Amino acid sequence: MKKITLLALTLMSGYFTQAQVGFEASKNYGKLMDVTYDATVQNKLYAATQGNHIVVSTDNGENWTLLYSFAGPSMISDLKFVPGNNALSFGTFDAVHILNLATNTLTTSFTVPENGVEGAGPSYLSSYSLFDATGTVMLVDTGFPFGFSSQGKTFYTTNGGETWTEIYYTADHDNVFINNVAISPDKSDKLFLSRGNGDSDIDGGLWISNDAGATFVESLAGVTLDPISFNPSNPNDVLVGSSIGFGIHPENIFRSADGGLTWTAQPISFTDETLNNITKIAFNPANVQEIIALEENEILRTTNNGQTWTSTVYPVGIAMDYYYGINASFNPFNANQIAITTDFYPQHLNTQTSELTQIKAPFYNIISTAFGKYDSGSHLYYGAQGGRFHKDIATGITTDYNTESPNAFNPKKNYIFADPKVPGRLFTYASMGFFGGNLNMSTDYGATTTDILQGFADDMQELTVDPTNSNVIYVSLRSGEGGNLIKVDFTDLENIVSTTLVTPEVNEMGEGVVTGIIVKETNPNVIFIVKKTSFFKSVDGGETWLEPGNGFEGLNPDTDLIWDMQQNPLNPEQITVATNIGIFTTVDEGEEWTLVLPNVDVRRVKHSTINPDVLVGTVFANQFTQAMIVYSTDNGENWTTVSQEDLNYVNAYSMDYDFAGSTIHAYIGTSDLGVMKYEINEIPLATNNPVKASNNISIYPNPASAVVTINTTNIAFESAAVYSLTGQKVLESNSAILNVSGLSKGIYVIKVKTTSGKDFVQKLVKK
Repeated sequence: MKKITLLALTLMSGYFTQAQVGFEASKNYGKLMDVTYDATVQNKLYAATQGNHIVVSTDNGENWTLLYSFAGPSMISDLKFVPGNNALSFGTFDAVHILNLATNTLTTSFTVPENGVEGAGPSYLSSYSLFDATGTVMLVDTGFPFGFSSQGKTFYTTNGGETWTEIYYTADHDNVFINNVAISPDKSDKLFLSRGNGDSDIDGGLWISNDAGATFVESLAGVTLDPISFNPSNPNDVLVGSSIGFGIHPENIFRSADGGLTWTAQPISFTDETLNNITKIAFNPANVQEIIALEENEILRTTNNGQTWTSTVYPVGIAMDYYYGINASFNPFNANQIAITTDFYPQHLNTQTSELTQIKAPFYNIISTAFGKYDSGSHLYYGAQGGRFHKDIATGITTDYNTESPNAFNPKKNYIFADPKVPGRLFTYASMGFFGGNLNMSTDYGATTTDILQGFADDMQELTVDPTNSNVIYVSLRSGEGGNLIKVDFTDLENIVSTTLVTPEVNEMGEGVVTGIIVKETNPNVIFIVKKTSFFKSVDGGETWLEPGNGFEGLNPDTDLIWDMQQNPLNPEQITVATNIGIFTTVDEGEEWTLVLPNVDVRRVKHSTINPDVLVGTVFANQFTQAMIVYSTDNGENWTTVSQEDLNYVNAYSMDYDFAGSTIHAYIGTSDLGVMKYEINEIPLATNNPVKASNNISIYPNPASAVVTINTTNIAFESAAVYSLTGQKVLESNSAILNVSGLSKGIYVIKVKTTSGKDFVQKLVKK
């Protein structure tokens, strides 16, 4: 068969695309970091996700929108509001940044200096302190891998990072690491270093310098320390909290009234837990008599400038509201409210009742996404928080099932597959990692499940329902670099039959995972699979396998992989695969493959269910890039890219798509923004939602050599058009009788338009 001619290949970054972004995940499990009040705007909160995004709320945490996306895979850390400059500062892996809130752009980024140690790895940011709103004077602590351990260096700059002065090196000071750094608010050359643990008998101590780090004086020797807080009205009033000491000293908060010359332990009775360390100390800017301190299992607070302290204890393992406070921010417009960031969920603390109320948001890690569309309605599924989630698109109601507590040690990872034909039926592989997992089936949208297969596998790579028997599935389970292809017959749920199919080895080690499965609609004994860089076909139900054609030109078995394989639902003769070097397609069961999109690492591919010429490819995040989408409306002849920037630089490893009219709805499972919905609008999908030809329409003869007759039952014929597999219209007629004798041999698609407004498509084989 002649290869499809590739006339043009363009990658346009959303040039013709208008898009809308929404967030679809339940708000009950949102995880936010460094929740911080705006100092001047009522009810305005900022927070970092557990990734590379900053979100904002203008209604005190009731609703959240995306504010800023950092163009890189690095997580945002240590988010701080910069008073007087309408800005936020934050850290990433190796830099400190200042975000201008008026323009929502970075005004400055400071890369931390390299360590200069021969044989050491790259430096990363540990903590930082800004003296001014522009970052001209700044103190940063860094760490870096060295051999089988690590070391750290602390640097100081007075010219915005043009030059840095090294003021501390762990190797020169008993290998004691710095936990936190601070610059005195009123003296740019007065520096504080909270020291932690070392690898000898020397630990802790607060080091203070009055000459920009040239010399230091030590206080609180032997006490490991972390948070440092200054009274906003009096910089000489300083509080520091002890860090994890492993029993070498008691837990304490220390206060100095003379800028660090002398220190006094605060009159606090602590409740013993496991690590017993202070994580945050904050003054109320509007009332400096009020101070709050967070630790592992309790919130400590004084309203009389430290004369007395109250402690609210949250039992670990019982109360799921609070565990390990991370940050505290006073509401400047409500004296009785503090935003508390915890390892669980962000909370509002009512200071009158000590009650915690969860701040809800749709931002958290999603394991997998799946979309099911039926005549009865559309449904979104996703795996997160150790459980399954179902959203009815029509009602907007989301229900979660079997979710686990936020402190679960090893929550299940749920990989979900929505049955394309049976409404309400989904299959979920609930992985426990090293402990294996179970494949279960639900027939009520995930509410209840039945275990149908137990597997000692990391995840589910692919699942296909037998098109001739909906009670039979083929599933590929992956364990490391190997895996199993299993046929499961659950016709009788009391006697489920599982058969492992032996698939071809792909190298001398027999390694390889089946990443795509297709069962032929007209003959279930014909099965296609892809594995490593090979396409295999069985004509006896998986007993034996052959490798048709000459394979994929350009795929190297030593370095490349086929990630996915899908069949065109409107043209079953077309099979498309996604590989790390691009997208290939075939119309002759793998005898000959055409590379229609080169040089793009596409992990998933999906054909439209309403237009045979539309297909979408998914590019997942990796160490070099964030997620992207590529799509074609002419069966691979031309391509458009939805870029990393268009997708807000999300880290995503799961996507599914809904094809509706002239819109593609992409449901993107992200690592920190929940399920992000991205709409690709105004593209030529199908004006009237054509459907696959039913019993109301038939074409005969088929295959045909000359004349084709289109027969309609109870439907008024209007017109017909014939398209090549590259999307080119080659014939059209207002008659139900078509003369196709002038067409070359091959596969075509006939689109039949009816007076009711509904379009139908049917495959035609020209012989």
